[in-house]
Amino acid sequence: MNNNDFLQNKSEKKKNSTLESYRESLKKKKIKLSFLKKDLLKISNNYSEKFLQIEKRLQKKINNTYCFSLEKKILSMLPVIDSIDSTENVLNNCNYENSDIYIFLKKIQKNFSSFFLKYNILVINSINIPFDPHLHQAISIDFSKKYQNNYIANIIQKGYLLRNRLLRPALVSVSKIK
Repeated sequence: MNNNDFLQNKSEKKKNSTLESYRESLKKKKIKLSFLKKDLLKISNNYSEKFLQIEKRLQKKINNTYCFSLEKKILSMLPVIDSIDSTENVLNNCNYENSDIYIFLKKIQKNFSSFFLKYNILVINSINIPFDPHLHQAISIDFSKKYQNNYIANIIQKGYLLRNRLLRPALVSVSKIK
């Protein structure tokens, strides 16, 4: 082997060794890149979940704000509705069911009923059901023995629920058996 061959061979070995080291380095960097991609994907998924939770919570708050924004307005209308109901009862008791006022009041009540349906407002006015302190407020006791003990005997004033949230409890008379 001559000197040129020796130098050329040495140069090739050096190139091969450098090439091998680059390949090894590249392989290590690819593995590191793979781990970094996995970490990034994991972090991205975590933030996506958090973002979805925040979005869901905000949507719920928006819906509640929208749904219950009418609460004060409806509460201010309840005395008017109570007056219409009591006027209708008086006209019923006096046998004025065919009068113009009675017919007009019935139309107004029908309009309120459709309004209640549209905005998911429920009227609490059932008798002969168990007393529920979450929906009813006991005003008097009924000893007539017409109903079971602790059942609603009479509705004194209707109660209202807005999307299952109590606006006003029903004022009731509760049955009591001695």
